[in-house]
Amino acid sequence: MKILSAIALIAREGSIRKAAEYLTISPSALNRQLLSLEEELGTQLFERSASGVRLSTAGEIYHRHFLDQIAGFRRARETVAAMEGLRIGRVRLLVSADLAAGFAPAEVARFREAHPGVAVAVTRVAHDGFAALLAAGEADLALVVQPIFQDGAETLAAAEAPLVGVVPAPDDPAPLRAEDFLDHDLILPPEGTGLRQLIDLFFKQRRLDVRPLLEVEDPTPPARGARPTLQVRLKADVSPDWAERAGAALRPLAGAPRARIALARAEGRNLPVAASRLAAQLATRLPALE
Repeated sequence: MKILSAIALIAREGSIRKAAEYLTISPSALNRQLLSLEEELGTQLFERSASGVRLSTAGEIYHRHFLDQIAGFRRARETVAAMEGLRIGRVRLLVSADLAAGFAPAEVARFREAHPGVAVAVTRVAHDGFAALLAAGEADLALVVQPIFQDGAETLAAAEAPLVGVVPAPDDPAPLRAEDFLDHDLILPPEGTGLRQLIDLFFKQRRLDVRPLLEVEDPTPPARGARPTLQVRLKADVSPDWAERAGAALRPLAGAPRARIALARAEGRNLPVAASRLAAQLATRLPALE
């Protein structure tokens, strides 16, 4: 199973070296394993060039078969886990950076408390890149903010979550108005993320020409001063415990749109038992974000 998974990783990265770095082994060791498998199969799986590697025609066929074998083994293991009361298993969850500091880790912790034998691997993903990873069998579930759906993914549950302004506490609890943004140094999510695109649209509609002081993926403690900081986040990604420790207050944004959050899986693919349990939990919890 390790070499089959390595083949899938080499195909995805287009590089033996990059795949080896991910697997924390030397490129020469991984190349020896690949050459051994090619010799056993009697065919070359990859075409090699100075810029990297790509699947050969035969490699494409074997690659699809390997993915089916990996998925079949995972389903078998999950079936055994179900028979044993879900004492073992692994869930691969893709998460937008905009949910990776608050909602997602809290839900993973809740799930692992109920199923301590199940490992959950969380990987941050772009709002337009999750579908390909699901379709390729490289993840079980995706929890994405402002998702851009492509072929290969389907929605299991969705919610619309509010945005908030994170400012130094204590502060006026009234909603922030457009002119309030001009009195603060702004901290925003990085450009290109789904949440940032929504925020930029919000500013554009109000004809606000704003330039952030800082762009960060995770919430950062607010700062006081002549111009205090104001960061715009999903409310779901700012836990009350974090706000208290950071000395932060949360203020609603007047007239702000809500961000769409979707829970997705590969289209037409049955989830393993452990992933199905986590999906059911997330689907139940998402409406609380609205």
